[in-house]
Amino acid sequence: MHRIILSILFLGVSLSVTYSQKQFWGTASQGGLYGNGFIFKTDSIGDNLEIVHHFQSAVDGENISALLYASNNKLYGLAADGGVNTTGPLGGGTFFEYDLSTDQFKVLQHFGPGNTALPNVVLPLGDGKPGLIEVSPGILYGLMNQGNYVFSYNIATNTFSQPFVIPTYQGGASNSTLQNKLVQVFYKASDGYLYATTQTNSSCPIGNPNMGSIIRVNPTNNTLTIRYKSSCLVDAGYIYSGDLVEANGKFYSTTYYGGTNNKGVIYEYTPSTNIYVKKYDFAGSAYSYEPSSLVMGKNGKLYGTAHGGGIPETYLPAGGGVLYEFDPATNIFTKKYDFVLGVSWLGDVGSFPGGLVNSTNGKLYGATQFGVFEYNITTNELRMAGRFWYPGFAPSLKQICRKPAYQFQAVSSHSICEGSAFSVDLASTNTTSAVWKHNNVIDPSRTTPLLNFTSFSEQDAGTWICTLTNECGSTTAQTITLTLNEPDQPAITASGPVTFCDGENVTLSAPNGYNSYTWSNGANTQAIVVSESGEYTVSVNNGCESPLSEITTVTVHDLPAAPTAIEVPSLNTLKAIGTSTIYEWSLNDVVLNEQTKEIIAAESGVYKVRSISAEGCRSDDFASLSFTITGTETSAENTIILYPNPAKGMVYIQVNNSLLGQALVSLFNTTGGVVFSQSITFTEKTNVLHLENLPAGIYTMMIRKGEKVVLKKVAIK
Repeated sequence: MHRIILSILFLGVSLSVTYSQKQFWGTASQGGLYGNGFIFKTDSIGDNLEIVHHFQSAVDGENISALLYASNNKLYGLAADGGVNTTGPLGGGTFFEYDLSTDQFKVLQHFGPGNTALPNVVLPLGDGKPGLIEVSPGILYGLMNQGNYVFSYNIATNTFSQPFVIPTYQGGASNSTLQNKLVQVFYKASDGYLYATTQTNSSCPIGNPNMGSIIRVNPTNNTLTIRYKSSCLVDAGYIYSGDLVEANGKFYSTTYYGGTNNKGVIYEYTPSTNIYVKKYDFAGSAYSYEPSSLVMGKNGKLYGTAHGGGIPETYLPAGGGVLYEFDPATNIFTKKYDFVLGVSWLGDVGSFPGGLVNSTNGKLYGATQFGVFEYNITTNELRMAGRFWYPGFAPSLKQICRKPAYQFQAVSSHSICEGSAFSVDLASTNTTSAVWKHNNVIDPSRTTPLLNFTSFSEQDAGTWICTLTNECGSTTAQTITLTLNEPDQPAITASGPVTFCDGENVTLSAPNGYNSYTWSNGANTQAIVVSESGEYTVSVNNGCESPLSEITTVTVHDLPAAPTAIEVPSLNTLKAIGTSTIYEWSLNDVVLNEQTKEIIAAESGVYKVRSISAEGCRSDDFASLSFTITGTETSAENTIILYPNPAKGMVYIQVNNSLLGQALVSLFNTTGGVVFSQSITFTEKTNVLHLENLPAGIYTMMIRKGEKVVLKKVAIK
């Protein structure tokens, strides 16, 4: 009699889950989001099932093997097909890794054409079968070519080799050379040897079927020995299933065929004596056929599942499989449970069970295409646990004691501003204690997976490594490297003098290569153009703000006031009218050497004058005069009429058309000094000059209009 307990989850119902570091991890060979298989996990009692990776054929393979839990806290597996090198329906395949410390999946090898690690070696073992074993810490053996090739993989060096060759044998109807094939990967026994079974080779005479053999390998020197060949008696069982369970120095396993009913047998094999004994004949149909793995229960009895047999159904007339118990002491076989396909994913357990796993809590766990089930060998209760919600075919299951997992840091090196807050959270949810080392010295103040700084300083810089521990062991997380980001004090570079006159400028530049710049005048470019006096500083930022640069003082001098005019105090003398003591003279825009207030005009032309300050700044504006050099009296016969001459006081002047308009009239005494100067607007009428204040004498009158100059002697009596 058996009972079924079904756990049905409804939305909004909260279930209490027993917390443990122990978990079940497994694969479905096919099914899932892409139909190519998936990896899943549950808690310690099979609940809270989560699919952690769906396989895509062209990306990471399909038809997945059982998982291997290695000593480095990583899972390894094989995909029998797919991957980037697949060229046909039976080519390629992959070798993959799942890191339990960081929950990261990656493909280590894509087999097939072009693979240099194992050239021309393809078809890894899949179908949910164990295809990998860790023969010593860090050294894995795996099956390729569907079991006729064994490879060795070194985890530390990521290198492959072939440790030994599976031998051929003579047999078959034609007595030809045939290749022996392992059903699944080796089992490491308590005697230190590796054991595996085959479905081929036997003691049969030529022409009879090849019924199977048991192979042993010495892992210290990789010596391979065929220890046992099938007796060629159908009644003894043949086509070994490959699953071996060890108890009291003996192996127990099953065959697919043979026995009284030709539905397979349970057999016992003693490796020390090389003795094979059939223990039980499967009856088939309502009992079982195609048996899978055996496990030893805590009561000393063997438990197993069969892929077929049990209660016939409409769509499964041969049955959906059974769970059975076998007592090796009494040879009593008891069917415990019939798996049925059913009609409801929500309530049914499902059919086609995979192999069983013996949990540390004394219960047995396995999986159907619907999900994970739990069987209590004490109460005979079978409970449906976590569900796939995708069809999962040929499922496999493995219980592990999971060491602490943490959030892998994609960026593990950080440059931090002084005084800034900073934290790295390893986010480990299954850690009971944490120890941080700073530069290889334990920091007793940090006891959680969180590395936190409220104000980062130079003393905090260096390497930080956390060791996380729970009941299953320890995980050393990746190294976190922290540096103090303290940009150097920037130096300002000037494009020229920083002291100059108004209207000029200088470019001040900060060093290049920074994220941002902040100038004291509010600018945020690498360089600024300065045209005003002031003290200028800059800070740069590469994620952190630098100290201020040294002050660069810019001095801008005011321009002096421009001269208001150029006077002619004597015949060829020019005088600047302004407040400066230094002037810049130019003739026809060519600068002259003289910088005095008065100069002697040596050539005719346009004279300009600017003021020069004590700081050397030129006035922005200037005074200008068009000047003609005259050494003798210019005939005025056709230009002016002047009368009376000599004159007593008033002088009347008439001019021709060339002198009409504004003109300058100057009188010079005999020594060249100016005694009279007046601007006058000549008209066509008679124009009057009042010279009553001049003493009697002979004077030279100069009338200047633009570049036209007229000289005339005038007598005053």
